[in-house]
Amino acid sequence: MRFSILAATLGYGLSMTAVGGTPADPVMRPPVEQLPPPLLHAKEDLHALVARRDMDALLARVRPETKLDFGGGEGPDGFQSAWNSDQESRQRLWSTLEGILALPGVARDFDHGAEYCAPYVFCTGLPGDLDPFEALVVLGSGVAIRDHPSLSGTVLTRVDHAVLTASDDPASVPTPDWTRVRLADGTAGYINSRWVRSPIDFRFVLRVDDGTDAWWLGFLLAGD
Repeated sequence: MRFSILAATLGYGLSMTAVGGTPADPVMRPPVEQLPPPLLHAKEDLHALVARRDMDALLARVRPETKLDFGGGEGPDGFQSAWNSDQESRQRLWSTLEGILALPGVARDFDHGAEYCAPYVFCTGLPGDLDPFEALVVLGSGVAIRDHPSLSGTVLTRVDHAVLTASDDPASVPTPDWTRVRLADGTAGYINSRWVRSPIDFRFVLRVDDGTDAWWLGFLLAGD
């Protein structure tokens, strides 16, 4: 199963000139998904089984080569250990998958077929030579950067899908739900954490082998 990845990722854009923020802030706009039918079915099927919390159905999509971390965790046993050992781990799994599915992804070829990779903040690659361990992708338009971590903070600027840099918080106790960031011109401020995502946060690929419509989980992992 081969197809044009250009068509599958139409609407995706990277730029080193921001729509919001400083002119030098890179921009990473979400792609417009145009998935071939087998990958669209895979995504919709995963969405449905997550909605009904169907662990058995998800485990049936885990193969021995499914990668779960960078320390050798893989396959059904690794999945059970990481995501199905207790109620807390199961809830963390469903929340993680819901967070990924809420953002668009991209279609790609792999050695034996095609895959759906999500979210885009990992799958499309960062613009320029940005450090993925420090980069934070803004997930919306007109998102406020404030002078302190509160909705009452003064708005320093607003950014549109900019890629910002994580910045150490000088406060002795960081404020929940807020992340300190730095713009390309050196301005530092706070952004509501729900509006940013690290490119090395959790991501997955759903793979469909050539000659079949059945999908399987290629990886579900975070880090680098």
